[in-house]
Formats: sequence, structure tokens, C-alpha cells
Amino acid sequence: MTQKKLKIVAYSDYVCPFCYIGYYRIEQLKKEYDIEIEWKPFEIHPEIPKEGLSKDQLPFPPEYLEMLMANVKRLAKEDGLTLSPAEKIINSRLALYISEFARKKGKYDEFHELALDKYWKEGKDVGDQSLLLELAESIGLNRDEILNYLETDEPQKKVKEALAELSKLMINGVPTFIFNDKRMVIGAQPYETFVNVINKVLEEEASEIAD
Repeated sequence: MTQKKLKIVAYSDYVCPFCYIGYYRIEQLKKEYDIEIEWKPFEIHPEIPKEGLSKDQLPFPPEYLEMLMANVKRLAKEDGLTLSPAEKIINSRLALYISEFARKKGKYDEFHELALDKYWKEGKDVGDQSLLLELAESIGLNRDEILNYLETDEPQKKVKEALAELSKLMINGVPTFIFNDKRMVIGAQPYETFVNVINKVLEEEASEIAD
């Protein structure tokens, strides 16, 4: 029997390390399952100023941040990822907005991967408009069209719509993955958790068809 395509809706933010790890876990799953993934924006730190914050400006003790990043790097290593995050915590709003423009032009996947890698692998400031426009142009998007798009209220509406969707589910964090509108994975869960959830969804749908 041909495997039914899985539709995954995923809520994610560029500044979230667990979203980055989740992205690559989904990419790995694509090698095993017929998956259609729809990434949606979720701004987790709207309070961060446009210019970003250095790590020593965050309201956490250094020991906590060191422990957090050690855990993130451990999880990333499980997927063969090496992280070199930026020293600055970015405001991700502009990256989320431009990703919505990329979606309109059929370039979302390319932009999404590029922005994630630039921030988490290369330590680049993907809150910076000049860099984001450079990344967008590198995949064939038009700078002037992007700037015009940013002057509209459409990108803000898209981000608010995604926030409202998760709020209805009483979820306020990312990454969140919803499988065929049936089951959900929240946070940086082990790869095996994703596999187990997918198999359960497929079993349930096969049973529904049989009935």
C-alpha cells in the first residue's frame, strides 16, 4: 500500500535553538516518510529591540545560559549539527516578515534554511535588514519588492494569524509540530518521538480507511 502523505504544520522562530534542531529532524524524517511541511511564524521574543541584545544584557545568570547552550549543543550533536550561534540575541520579526514574502514567491524553504543556518551555524545577525535582503537576493528575490511588501500590513497579519492559531490550542511556545491535524509534538523531542507519533497517525488513518 502506498504511504499516505503526511501534512505537518510547524510553528517556529529563527531565534529559537530548538526550532533549528527541529528543522533538521524534520529534514531527516523526509528521507523516511512522504511529508509535506508547512512552516508558520511564531515570534517568541517580541520584546527584544530591533538591534538585538548581547548575551550579558539578558535577565539570566551566566551559569544558566551556559547550561542552556550546553544542552542545545548536546541535542544538536545527536543530529550531527555543530552550532556556532551569534553572540547577540536577535529580534526575529524582520526575518519572519521576509520569510512570508519568500513564501508568496515560492521560495520559502530556501530562505528558511538559509536564515537558520546563517544564525546558528555561522553566527550572523539575521535580524539585520541588510543581511536579510542579501540572503533574499541570493535566492532570486527582488529587493525593491521586499521593501514594498514590508511597508504593507500583510506580514504583520500573517504573524498574528499564526499566534492566534496556537493560542486557540493553548500553546505559547515553539517549536510545535501538528501531524495531519491529529497529534502534536511540542519542543525539542527525541527523533524517535517524531517517528512514534508519525507511525501512530498512519496506523490510525489506516484503521479509519479499513472501517
